[in-house]
Amino acid sequence: MKSQPAVRVAAETFGRRNLLLLAVLALSSVAAIGQGNGLVGQWSGTFQGITLTIVIQANGQYTQTAQKGTMMTQQSGPYKLAAPDTIIFSVIEWAPKTQQVYHASGTTGGYYTTENTAKPPGGRDTYEFDGPNSVVLTDQVTHGSIRMTRVP
Repeated sequence: MKSQPAVRVAAETFGRRNLLLLAVLALSSVAAIGQGNGLVGQWSGTFQGITLTIVIQANGQYTQTAQKGTMMTQQSGPYKLAAPDTIIFSVIEWAPKTQQVYHASGTTGGYYTTENTAKPPGGRDTYEFDGPNSVVLTDQVTHGSIRMTRVP
């Protein structure tokens, strides 16, 4: 018996929907695994003399602190897991929000003004675990990598 066009289209559509459903379930599982075990916690690493600490919470929020000597910056907001093995950081809050800027004036010196600090852009990193307490984050724009270890 020859397949009717309407039956064939319905079967192809059903097959695509099932494939789409499976893909969505797989991506959800990847996100649940990342939020449920590996990434949640406090992580620390050093890159070019800057100590970076990231606290990733199970509720989808993060806080990141970068410190070198007495200088420190902080940013926080939501994060989102995406396939394959990607974490996206969005910035809602940051500090400092202002900074002192020196303006040279002639030969007798200058003066300081307080200027606003621009909102950090956030980030999109791939992550790869190389142990239960060690993960390598690689920035997808600069391709710089940092090894982070879990802080007990």
